[in-house]
Amino acid sequence: MKKKLLLLGNNKRLITDFFMQMDFYFICASTSIIAGDMATHYQFFEPDAIVYCMRAESRDNIIGVTSFVENVAKKGKTPFIVVADASDYEFLGKMPGGRADLRIGAGASISEIQSEVNNIITRYKNNQLEEVTTKNVSQLDDTFSTLAKLEAELSSVSGAASDVNIQKLAPKSESAATTGRPRILVVDDSTIIHKAIKSYVENVYDVSTAISGAAALRFLQAKEVNAILLDYEMPEMDGPEVLTQIRNNPLTANIPVIFLTGVNDTSKIQKALMLKPNGYLLKPIDKNVLMDKLKEILG
Repeated sequence: MKKKLLLLGNNKRLITDFFMQMDFYFICASTSIIAGDMATHYQFFEPDAIVYCMRAESRDNIIGVTSFVENVAKKGKTPFIVVADASDYEFLGKMPGGRADLRIGAGASISEIQSEVNNIITRYKNNQLEEVTTKNVSQLDDTFSTLAKLEAELSSVSGAASDVNIQKLAPKSESAATTGRPRILVVDDSTIIHKAIKSYVENVYDVSTAISGAAALRFLQAKEVNAILLDYEMPEMDGPEVLTQIRNNPLTANIPVIFLTGVNDTSKIQKALMLKPNGYLLKPIDKNVLMDKLKEILG
């Protein structure tokens, strides 16, 4: 699959080379260095990497780019690649946030650039899907301790709803009627999460996706599902609000809902479990834990 690159900078010749000579490897979009323009392109294009093609950049230009990378791209865990000569890269390094994930010399060949860019994107994606949080072990232990207590409380409150009862109450999906497989609805604003979960479960379950809470609610008006994987944090309508609307609708009230949530968001997990979901999964999603939870709920 082609990688998506968001290109910016004054080296117009190099940007043209990306579009014309590397189109077999990359889908490219370019943007100005205006803050709003960069943010808009990033949001709607969802690039796999940001590539800064430097050539005699002004101090203001560099500050604008590094600010964007620090406040937008790094939060989205998107690699920042700089193609520059030594003097431009040295100038960049003196600015706050001016550290690149990969620096490629301005004189590199097309094949070298293709290889280096592909490698850094692959490493980033592998880290996102496989990383285990080890930055703060004591905080992680505290989190899991809290989660264990909360899950015990959740089980005691919903103990009457056994696995069999949940299956009976959940509406029979259209997919189950036609393929014999339950349908899972994944609700998350990240398409990376959609792809990861689908790759994990598609051999056992049919998977539908929604990129927002509103889209999920519209989908549920037209289709039946057996379980919902619901992201806690989404723009406009967050997970708890979506779950509240699902529970308030008699047609969807009994569909099992599993929250997807960050490992260090203990207070948010507490709030989420007060809404009585059927469970939660911690990001990054572990395939075995996901399959075990779905099997527990759906059989």
